[in-house]
Amino acid sequence: MSIKGQLSTNPEIERDKSERERESIRSMEDFYLTIPYGLLVLAGGIAGYVKRRSAASLAAGVGFGGLLLAAGFSSLRAFQTHSFSTFALILETVCAVVLMVLMGWRFFKSRKVMPAGVVAILSAIMSGFYIYMIVAHKRHEDSVSAM
Repeated sequence: MSIKGQLSTNPEIERDKSERERESIRSMEDFYLTIPYGLLVLAGGIAGYVKRRSAASLAAGVGFGGLLLAAGFSSLRAFQTHSFSTFALILETVCAVVLMVLMGWRFFKSRKVMPAGVVAILSAIMSGFYIYMIVAHKRHEDSVSAM
Protein backbone atom coordinates (compact mmCIF):
# COMPACT_ATOMS: atom_id res chain seq x y z
CA MET A 1 0.00 0.00 0.00
CA SER A 2 1.30 3.47 -0.81
CA ILE A 3 1.95 6.16 1.79
CA LYS A 4 -0.94 8.14 0.36
CA GLY A 5 -3.27 5.17 0.93
CA GLN A 6 -2.01 4.77 4.49
CA LEU A 7 -2.63 8.43 5.29
CA SER A 8 -6.19 8.46 4.02
CA THR A 9 -7.19 5.38 6.03
CA ASN A 10 -5.33 6.26 9.22
CA PRO A 11 -8.00 6.56 11.97
CA GLU A 12 -6.01 9.21 13.85
CA ILE A 13 -5.85 11.47 10.79
CA GLU A 14 -9.52 10.92 10.04
CA ARG A 15 -10.43 11.77 13.65
CA ASP A 16 -8.31 14.97 13.46
CA LYS A 17 -9.99 15.89 10.17
CA SER A 18 -13.40 15.32 11.73
CA GLU A 19 -12.46 17.53 14.71
CA ARG A 20 -11.31 20.33 12.37
CA GLU A 21 -14.59 20.12 10.43
CA ARG A 22 -16.60 20.39 13.65
CA GLU A 23 -14.52 23.38 14.75
CA SER A 24 -15.07 25.13 11.42
CA ILE A 25 -18.82 24.62 11.78
CA ARG A 26 -18.77 26.06 15.30
CA SER A 27 -16.71 29.08 14.24
CA MET A 28 -19.26 30.19 11.63
CA GLU A 29 -22.52 31.10 13.29
CA ASP A 30 -25.58 32.25 11.37
CA PHE A 31 -26.29 35.23 13.63
CA TYR A 32 -23.04 36.89 12.49
CA LEU A 33 -24.73 37.59 9.16
CA THR A 34 -28.42 37.40 10.08
CA ILE A 35 -28.49 40.37 12.44
CA PRO A 36 -26.88 42.79 9.91
CA TYR A 37 -29.06 41.31 7.14
CA GLY A 38 -32.18 41.87 9.24
CA LEU A 39 -31.11 45.44 10.00
CA LEU A 40 -30.59 46.12 6.28
CA VAL A 41 -34.01 44.72 5.39
CA LEU A 42 -35.63 46.75 8.18
CA ALA A 43 -33.79 49.94 7.16
CA GLY A 44 -34.73 49.36 3.52
CA GLY A 45 -38.41 49.08 4.41
CA ILE A 46 -38.27 52.29 6.45
CA ALA A 47 -36.36 54.07 3.65
CA GLY A 48 -38.96 52.94 1.11
CA TYR A 49 -41.71 54.37 3.28
CA VAL A 50 -39.91 57.67 3.90
CA LYS A 51 -38.92 58.14 0.25
CA ARG A 52 -42.11 56.98 -1.50
CA ARG A 53 -44.67 56.72 1.30
CA SER A 54 -44.92 53.04 0.44
CA ALA A 55 -46.83 51.24 3.16
CA ALA A 56 -46.02 47.93 1.44
CA SER A 57 -42.26 48.63 1.76
CA LEU A 58 -42.69 49.51 5.40
CA ALA A 59 -44.75 46.40 6.13
CA ALA A 60 -42.36 44.09 4.28
CA GLY A 61 -39.27 45.72 5.78
CA VAL A 62 -40.58 45.68 9.31
CA GLY A 63 -42.07 42.21 8.91
CA PHE A 64 -39.13 40.44 7.31
CA GLY A 65 -36.50 42.55 9.06
CA GLY A 66 -38.19 41.92 12.41
CA LEU A 67 -38.41 38.18 11.78
CA LEU A 68 -34.77 38.04 10.72
CA LEU A 69 -33.67 40.02 13.78
CA ALA A 70 -35.76 37.81 16.07
CA ALA A 71 -34.27 34.68 14.50
CA GLY A 72 -30.75 36.12 14.64
CA PHE A 73 -31.04 37.02 18.32
CA SER A 74 -32.62 33.63 19.04
CA SER A 75 -29.62 31.99 17.38
CA LEU A 76 -27.28 34.23 19.39
CA ARG A 77 -28.99 33.23 22.63
CA ALA A 78 -28.74 29.55 21.69
CA PHE A 79 -25.03 30.03 20.93
CA GLN A 80 -24.49 31.66 24.32
CA THR A 81 -26.08 28.66 26.03
CA HIS A 82 -24.02 26.21 23.93
CA SER A 83 -27.07 24.91 22.08
CA PHE A 84 -28.45 25.22 18.56
CA SER A 85 -31.70 26.81 17.39
CA THR A 86 -33.05 24.80 14.47
CA PHE A 87 -36.18 26.94 14.46
CA ALA A 88 -34.13 30.14 14.04
CA LEU A 89 -32.16 28.69 11.14
CA ILE A 90 -35.31 27.50 9.39
CA LEU A 91 -36.99 30.90 9.92
CA GLU A 92 -33.92 32.69 8.54
CA THR A 93 -33.90 30.40 5.50
CA VAL A 94 -37.60 30.87 4.79
CA CYS A 95 -37.34 34.66 5.07
CA ALA A 96 -34.31 34.78 2.75
CA VAL A 97 -35.91 32.50 0.15
CA VAL A 98 -39.20 34.43 0.18
CA LEU A 99 -37.36 37.75 -0.15
CA MET A 100 -35.23 36.33 -2.95
CA VAL A 101 -38.29 35.17 -4.89
CA LEU A 102 -40.43 38.28 -4.29
CA MET A 103 -37.67 40.79 -4.98
CA GLY A 104 -36.34 38.74 -7.89
CA TRP A 105 -39.80 38.79 -9.43
CA ARG A 106 -40.00 42.57 -8.87
CA PHE A 107 -36.56 43.01 -10.45
CA PHE A 108 -37.46 41.01 -13.58
CA LYS A 109 -40.72 42.90 -13.85
CA SER A 110 -39.29 46.42 -13.35
CA ARG A 111 -35.59 45.93 -14.31
CA LYS A 112 -34.71 48.29 -11.43
CA VAL A 113 -31.54 47.21 -9.72
CA MET A 114 -32.28 49.31 -6.64
CA PRO A 115 -33.80 48.06 -4.41
CA ALA A 116 -35.30 44.91 -5.96
CA GLY A 117 -32.18 43.57 -7.69
CA VAL A 118 -29.88 44.26 -4.74
CA VAL A 119 -32.23 42.66 -2.21
CA ALA A 120 -32.81 39.66 -4.50
CA ILE A 121 -29.06 39.08 -4.90
CA LEU A 122 -28.35 39.60 -1.20
CA SER A 123 -31.21 37.25 -0.30
CA ALA A 124 -29.94 34.63 -2.76
CA ILE A 125 -26.51 34.78 -1.11
CA MET A 126 -28.06 34.53 2.35
CA SER A 127 -30.29 31.63 1.21
CA GLY A 128 -27.19 29.78 0.04
CA PHE A 129 -25.46 30.50 3.35
CA TYR A 130 -28.43 29.24 5.38
CA ILE A 131 -28.74 26.09 3.28
CA TYR A 132 -25.01 25.50 3.79
CA MET A 133 -25.50 25.93 7.55
CA ILE A 134 -28.38 23.41 7.56
CA VAL A 135 -26.29 20.85 5.65
CA ALA A 136 -23.21 21.49 7.82
CA HIS A 137 -25.26 21.12 11.01
CA LYS A 138 -26.81 17.89 9.72
CA ARG A 139 -23.35 16.51 8.92
CA HIS A 140 -22.14 17.56 12.36
CA GLU A 141 -25.09 15.80 14.04
CA ASP A 142 -24.49 12.67 11.96
CA SER A 143 -20.77 12.59 12.82
CA VAL A 144 -21.47 13.12 16.54
CA SER A 145 -24.11 10.37 16.60
CA ALA A 146 -21.71 8.00 14.79
CA MET A 147 -19.06 8.35 17.50
